[in-house]
Amino acid sequence: MDFWSRLIGGTGAATTNRQANLDGPQQRLTNFKRTYLQLHQSWQKGGRKHSDPAFGATIAPYLQNINRILRDEIHTPAPHLCIQNVATAQVYVLIYSIGSAIRDDLATKEALRFFGLLVDSEDEDFIDDASFADQLVSLVRAASNTSLSPPSDTETEIVELLFSVAAKLRQQAEFPLAWFRPDIDTERSQSPGTGNSTSRSQECPLIYMLLDYIHCDGKVGDFARTGLLYILESAGRSHKLENWIIESELATMMASGLGALYTKLSCGTRAEPIFSPPLQANLAMFLSYLAFWQDVLERCSSADIKATFLDHFDFLFVRPLLYPSLVESSDIDSGSSVAVMTYLRYILENLTHTDVISLLLHYMLGSPSQQQRDTRVSRPTTLARRRKSETLILNNAKRSDDPSPDLLTLTDILQGYLTSRNEQTITASLRLLASILRSWHDIAATKLFRTQVAKAMDQKRRLATHDQFLNVLYSMAEDISDDEGLEGLYESHLQDAQAGIETHACFAQKLKPPGTEPYEINFPQNHPKWLQQRIIAPGDPLLMCLLALLEDFLVNDIEINLSLSENLAALATCKETRLDGWLLGPTSNYTLASRDEGGLKAAAGCTRDAQAPRDSISTASPILTRLSALVERINRLRHDIQDFDIYIAERRHVFRVGEKIDEALADVPVRKPQDLEDSQKSKSKDQAAVVSISERLKGSSDVSQTNSPRGRQQGSSIEYSQVPPKTLAGRLGHLRLSPSPNPSKPLDRTFSPSPLRRTSTSSRTSSGLPSPRGPPDVLHRRIRLKTNNGRRRHVREGTDSEASSIRSDLARAESDVAEETREISLSHLLTNVIILQEFILELAAITQVRASLFGEVSLD
Repeated sequence: MDFWSRLIGGTGAATTNRQANLDGPQQRLTNFKRTYLQLHQSWQKGGRKHSDPAFGATIAPYLQNINRILRDEIHTPAPHLCIQNVATAQVYVLIYSIGSAIRDDLATKEALRFFGLLVDSEDEDFIDDASFADQLVSLVRAASNTSLSPPSDTETEIVELLFSVAAKLRQQAEFPLAWFRPDIDTERSQSPGTGNSTSRSQECPLIYMLLDYIHCDGKVGDFARTGLLYILESAGRSHKLENWIIESELATMMASGLGALYTKLSCGTRAEPIFSPPLQANLAMFLSYLAFWQDVLERCSSADIKATFLDHFDFLFVRPLLYPSLVESSDIDSGSSVAVMTYLRYILENLTHTDVISLLLHYMLGSPSQQQRDTRVSRPTTLARRRKSETLILNNAKRSDDPSPDLLTLTDILQGYLTSRNEQTITASLRLLASILRSWHDIAATKLFRTQVAKAMDQKRRLATHDQFLNVLYSMAEDISDDEGLEGLYESHLQDAQAGIETHACFAQKLKPPGTEPYEINFPQNHPKWLQQRIIAPGDPLLMCLLALLEDFLVNDIEINLSLSENLAALATCKETRLDGWLLGPTSNYTLASRDEGGLKAAAGCTRDAQAPRDSISTASPILTRLSALVERINRLRHDIQDFDIYIAERRHVFRVGEKIDEALADVPVRKPQDLEDSQKSKSKDQAAVVSISERLKGSSDVSQTNSPRGRQQGSSIEYSQVPPKTLAGRLGHLRLSPSPNPSKPLDRTFSPSPLRRTSTSSRTSSGLPSPRGPPDVLHRRIRLKTNNGRRRHVREGTDSEASSIRSDLARAESDVAEETREISLSHLLTNVIILQEFILELAAITQVRASLFGEVSLD
């Protein structure tokens, strides 16, 4: 046994030593040279067969073996003899010749991978070798031109190789001259028949090769855009490259590419619906390219390159394409207005760079951009950039037929579309306006609305007046539906309002600790005007358009009401916009009914006997006037429709049940696709059951009614006439009709004293709901209501005095303007009534939280 053990052990040791010798650096080099020699001989023997695909199939295995040897060596410790042999013998010259001449996809990809391995190697400075750079560039061009449309995997190899080069150049202290040769321009200019674009592509070919792929989707486009971004980052370390980029057509080609993608998007809108899969794919490609523009401006360290790109974005995209498409869009017969407004909203929501947004909105709103132009004249790059900008301005001036914001601004366009008969156009306009108010309130506060800077005497309201305003809003909500859960619902709105205001972009002040000198708003002398608190001018045209829509709240489409409430809530949330005049009455024009102690107590109490103060406050502002008219209209409907209150309570109950179902489904862990399909089927069954509840809900229901009905529940549990459930689910989310999902801290109890936290005097103390006496299909009953479409179309033509007369006309039953009627279902009406009540509570909550956080109430 010992003999056999020694014999077997000795054999194993010898085998291990031999394997180590075979895998050693020297043996690896021997294998590499042998494979390279076989490849060279096969290539020379091929002769005229180089373009034969069958010959390429015999060459590809040699390239694969060479790449395998190099890949194994890179992952082993030094020395790397094969890499050194490639550098000294310039093996890449033969690989380039094979890859550029052969017509086999596998051989071409292996040649590209060979160059990629050399770029990633750390032993030899291939990236600084001019000969290596020339061979790589020539190979990429040959692989790209092999056919009009190379295979996708070949394109991926090409772009990954170019990206590796760009990533390597980014790590260099200086941009290597092997990849940037500005002297070629002088040599080419002396040769007749050579165009400027050809010479530019020879000076820095890497940029132009990446430009061919930056518009692509998926992995290819991502690698190309990132690689070009790396080169633009490196331009800040080379003044010659920086000046070359400014004087080249790089910015022109990128702006033209952006315009081409947008034109493709706009042209497709005329043939297909906006949410069709082809248009959605084109939109995703356009937005990714737009994000690349933003990345260039954020990552590039050269101020002159940034200014050059901004100028080209302005004069080659915004002025000749984006703005004209908005002006020329049609609202007739399913025109392009909805699509163009939606595209503009997507652009604004995806852009975060301040300079781009400022340029875009200031131009469309007809005001000069606030960008600080560079006044330096010493740097050659600055002079080159100015020459390029002047050329763009002159070329733009020659296009006299293009529409100009001097005649029609974005505000005018919004006003026109808000008075349209097309509900989709109104919804798209409201969503665009809400996007501007949410994210770019600094521009909206001074450009979209007519405003004036608030005076020092207008900074605060009296406490009693403030309480009366809240009393009126809360009593309006009670008049709509005196639900026993109304107080809890209002508390939820308070939490949401506080979270919304504290996370708003303009909220810069931190909450003062208790006991410190309070919330004074002191603006320094050099404070920017757009940061000062402003008051919306009475009769502002855009505000009047919103108020005209508010008048038709009960008959509006549900999406219009949700978007309208989002706009007014966003306007009220902004710290720099005062509530006086448009939401709350001006403090200077409002006089309390009594200033004695009893009068103050009556003002602070939430009693319905004080009808005179309520009437005076209800007409103190345009919004309160219209809300009061809507509540009165609901009261008249209550007398005309049997069991109206029961239907309202039932609809709110269904909202709560739907919310619980959605919350339960949201807690289900992520499962396999097959399990998800089963879950969706189960969910649809549950929703169908809720529909049955909404139609035949019995009084024995014991579901708690203390929670909010929440507009965020997907609404798919209820049948709405003419409104797809999924669409309603997406629109109900913005109201935030439930407490914040993750409140960072409890609600601050420094709110001004308010009677709104009293115990509800609801007459319904039972948790059960009485059953309506109507037939099961009563919710589908059609109701004909008057609308103000005629008045809405005349809003923009009215003056301030005419606007005042419109407000006074709301108290009269008959109007001078011809009123139209619209037929809606009872289900549609009930949903709008609940949304109106939620909206009123939301306004009251925002008003109360603002008074606490901004010190808008005087305690004297």
